[in-house]
Amino acid sequence: MALTDKGRVACEKMHEMRTMKRVLARMHHAGLAIVIALAAITGGSTSCAHTNQSVSPNGMPKTIRVQLPAGTADVDVYWPDATAQAPMVIIAHGFSRHRHNMSGWGQHLAREGFVAVVPDLPTWSDHARNGRFISELQAYFGASESWKTRIDATRVGLLGFSAGGLSSLLAAAESPRVAIWVGLDPVDRDGMGARAAAVIQSRAFVLTAEPSACNAHGNARSIIAALPRREHYSVPGASHVDAEWPTSWMAELVCGRSTEEKRGAFRVRATKALHEALSVTPLSRAKIPTDQSAYPLHMKRPENGEQEK
Repeated sequence: MALTDKGRVACEKMHEMRTMKRVLARMHHAGLAIVIALAAITGGSTSCAHTNQSVSPNGMPKTIRVQLPAGTADVDVYWPDATAQAPMVIIAHGFSRHRHNMSGWGQHLAREGFVAVVPDLPTWSDHARNGRFISELQAYFGASESWKTRIDATRVGLLGFSAGGLSSLLAAAESPRVAIWVGLDPVDRDGMGARAAAVIQSRAFVLTAEPSACNAHGNARSIIAALPRREHYSVPGASHVDAEWPTSWMAELVCGRSTEEKRGAFRVRATKALHEALSVTPLSRAKIPTDQSAYPLHMKRPENGEQEK
């Protein structure tokens, strides 16, 4: 893989190495596997190539620097081919990651007719502040005259992976204009996600992987249980990083191997939910996965009287 930004790649590698060491140190299962993993991280290949590169090389974003009360960060904006106004989806990365780890989602959703906005979140672990940043970013794009010609601010969705799922949920709970929140194997912390879930007004669509140390042993269950309107699909056999696009070999080393089949289950179902909620005609021909690749665990729609399964 050709690397065009050597400084960014080097920073990414060092950042990821430190993070993976901390994660491994906190894992409950000690032994030779941990020693081998640490050796691989500290002495592995210099390549930062991602392992699920199913993105188009010509989907280059417009990168802007945004200064907001909650923080200052770089933001990538991916445009659909159409020149008319399109709905906006803000995409939040996971803990200790950055916008490049969600660039696949940005390119994919732009191809599907959305304006995909992928920011670097301003803090590592202040999820409330990251949530405020997402809300402020939504308002920034909605209020700017220069963006209004391309963005339909009345149709907005939030999508977040892991800790980004928590931050985007906090933003959705404070943003009545959000039409849908999509949680990609989200995690909770100190119950803040469950409390926000109880007051969210938008549609909520959650996809989860198998419980593991990487997703706090599936503690999104508290978020899911508190959502007034929810759809929850589990992807059997999926690892936490199947929802990150692109992920990296270091993340797979800790969280488990990512496969195209499992990534496809996350991608297709999340895209369909966004199409429905934001009234966008699907452009891809991908089919909804069968019950063998993802199945519903909870469905609750108070407005039509359905009971939770």
